[in-house]
Amino acid sequence: MFALGTAGATIVAALLLHPRSGHPRSGPTANQASAFGDDGMLMTARLTSTRILAGAHDQDLAVTITAPQGRAAQRPPLSLAVVIDRSGSMSGEPLQNAKTAAAKLVTQLDASDAFSIVTYSSSDETVAPMARATDANKAAAMAAIAQIAEDGGTCISCGLVRGANELARSPVLGGVHRIMLISDGQANEGIFDRDQLAELASETASKGTSISTVGVGLDFDEVTMTRLADVGRGNYYFVEDTRHLEAMFARELGGLAETVAADVRLVLTDRPGVRIEEAYGYPMTRAGDHAIVQISDLRAGETRKVVLRVHVATRTLGTLDVTALELGWRRVSDGAQRKATAGVRVEIVDDEAAVAATIDPSAVDAVEQVHTARALEQATQVYETQGAAAAQEVLHKRVQAVRLNKNLSKPMLQRLEAATSAADGDFAAAPSGGAAGKKASKASRAKAYELVK
Repeated sequence: MFALGTAGATIVAALLLHPRSGHPRSGPTANQASAFGDDGMLMTARLTSTRILAGAHDQDLAVTITAPQGRAAQRPPLSLAVVIDRSGSMSGEPLQNAKTAAAKLVTQLDASDAFSIVTYSSSDETVAPMARATDANKAAAMAAIAQIAEDGGTCISCGLVRGANELARSPVLGGVHRIMLISDGQANEGIFDRDQLAELASETASKGTSISTVGVGLDFDEVTMTRLADVGRGNYYFVEDTRHLEAMFARELGGLAETVAADVRLVLTDRPGVRIEEAYGYPMTRAGDHAIVQISDLRAGETRKVVLRVHVATRTLGTLDVTALELGWRRVSDGAQRKATAGVRVEIVDDEAAVAATIDPSAVDAVEQVHTARALEQATQVYETQGAAAAQEVLHKRVQAVRLNKNLSKPMLQRLEAATSAADGDFAAAPSGGAAGKKASKASRAKAYELVK
């Protein structure tokens, strides 16, 4: 867990959007937040104060990305591959509920969409090959879904690869391509190393197919499932009772129908004396002096917050360029590549009072939110290895930190207190090894995932 520094910096930079062709325009880099161009995409970049102390410090940069409001006149066409775990542990009601939910999902597609149904256990199988969602194809798929039976182990990689291969054959051009991966267990066949599975998901996402993961029951590996959703640029769902799968599918489909931006990527460029070190809760890679953060698809009006740890080292007083940001995305309505650019500057001072005078409460809220998410994740790991008392100590320290932060808004304080209190109570109520303990771990990690996004 990283503590919030005593000094930070806040800059809200304006963005100028530009299409794939033509010359990009540069936006102003001081104390403005505006959106330009026909997309209406808005990005702001804030440190927690417009001034920071001279010297070497880790700062937190809060980047907020807001997609334009309003749905398109026509929703984007969808290409979906529903990948269902049919291993032996899914036998009975869980598999039946998954089949019912998948069939209901198919009925909600129309002829502008395409879909495939894939199953996996020790191997993989295409139950319904990729095809347009015509009435005839939907009827054939529902008949095939009804015949799915449980068998074998859990080869998650098998299902992912087959789902991606099916989507590569989609007859639908453009739109949104999504794998919905369902699992109730831990990968024990095929690729089961977490890093290798994440690499497979990342490679799939880089080709334009995002991955949402659904962990069902209490025995799945939520660390792997959340990571696959992160690098796969999709969503993660924890569904304890498979009877709720149908509602979850409806939520996911509704979000896909409102998607306005896909293949979203944030690139930050280091400036002299500055290095982008980490993106909390998001996969980040580096290429030279660039830090690259992959972000999941954006729905109309949706806001995503990315908080980054930035190391600043300078003893020279005055204005410092912190980073240049470039947000890139594919506009789903027409496939056009779009960009937004911004620059962040901060004033280097030697007076703590001057720093305190320019604190940005909205940036503080975002930063404390991700640090609380990290504390929840850390507490869950401690709970599983050292027990409830040690986990509660982690949570109590985090609560104390947020309560001492006088710049935190009251609504955010209440939200963070509620999140830590829920985990505290769950951990205290059950040992980590049993069913109740598994539920507590999964609920805590789900809350951490929600906070960081």
